[in-house]
Amino acid sequence: MIQSGLPQSRMPVHNSRYLKASNRRRILRLIRRGPVARSELAFETGLTRAAMTRIVGDLIEEGLLVESGRRSSAAGRKPVLVELRPDYACAMGLTLSRTGAAVGLIDLAGRLLLDRSVEIAGAPRSTALRHLKQGLRRILAAPRPAGSRMLGLGISAPGPIDTRNGTVLNPPNFDLWHGANLVAEFREICGDNVFLENNSTALTMAEKAYGKGRECGNFLLLVVESGIGAGIVQRGELYRGWHGFGSEVGHTSVNLQGPVCGCGLPGCVELYASVPNVLRRAREQKPGITSWQEFVNLALEGDRFCQRLLEGQARALGTAIVNVLNVLELEAVVLTGDILCRGELLRSLVERFINQSAINRRLHRIPVYLSPLVERAELMAAAAIVTEAFFQGDIGAETAKRKVNEAP
Repeated sequence: MIQSGLPQSRMPVHNSRYLKASNRRRILRLIRRGPVARSELAFETGLTRAAMTRIVGDLIEEGLLVESGRRSSAAGRKPVLVELRPDYACAMGLTLSRTGAAVGLIDLAGRLLLDRSVEIAGAPRSTALRHLKQGLRRILAAPRPAGSRMLGLGISAPGPIDTRNGTVLNPPNFDLWHGANLVAEFREICGDNVFLENNSTALTMAEKAYGKGRECGNFLLLVVESGIGAGIVQRGELYRGWHGFGSEVGHTSVNLQGPVCGCGLPGCVELYASVPNVLRRAREQKPGITSWQEFVNLALEGDRFCQRLLEGQARALGTAIVNVLNVLELEAVVLTGDILCRGELLRSLVERFINQSAINRRLHRIPVYLSPLVERAELMAAAAIVTEAFFQGDIGAETAKRKVNEAP
């Protein structure tokens, strides 16, 4: 059992409450992976069976957990499993991109319950905000599972952003929202629990909770689309850096003699491996190519020019990934973004490169996965910002329910 350094009977009340909340968070993180027996939870956390029984009992009484049958056992009593009740609470998501916006609703299992596109193209900021608020009001007014609490709103947007103050800074080609304090704007609709995150960070949170991150506690997520975003998870926790700029893998150099990136560094991987830059090179010889899908189809059909470009993209991505792996020694890499479309060839090329180049290549193989979160992944990830805050203990369901329902 976790020890505090003081006998339980003499432990200060605030320490006791802190330990109880900490143990509760640890248990919930384990249960999010799937049904599990109390004995397994006790083993994983180091808590006594009695302490585990009390905490799990409280969570069942609260309605957050349910018993879900028994596991097969070779001998003795079959252990009773407990699992998360997905409809205990819901969270809203708002995702902003350079091409549009969408709002939606997920449950605690990450299932997308509602999904609405919001037309804001060409609109001034005031009009765009009005349309987005109307979309969120419709989500709030829509039926949801009986008794389900509304936890709040997660917003994802291209970076750089100031997560502490809830403000979009100056992402390229995103002028509409430069300097906008989105958290303050949407609190009038959604109450206090409104969170803003870089879209790559949001996708990493979602991957950790609902995707390949459930299988490993240390991984790099690389988002390859109009730019290259990234997120890093170490020991099950999101790595942010000092001020939230700790995962800018897209702005690491792979060619010191290369052209200067908009960030000021020569030869950033984004200049060689982002989808628009790869397609621009492809059109130099094949001007008819209009999309990533057309490009990758040609490569898969045997077009040597497109294959060479894809191999160059894989080398650039692989070099940036190896730089991260050689410093942090993560156990897996997950790829997502536009390159998920027929992405197996690029995935295999990247995996081959890093396992020929990483400094620990002789000790073990680093797997590269394609994210299984495909359908409306960015919208689900935006809402997952809130569920992550809930499971980390940063918000409470009853407080969230009251403040959202009281919002105008």
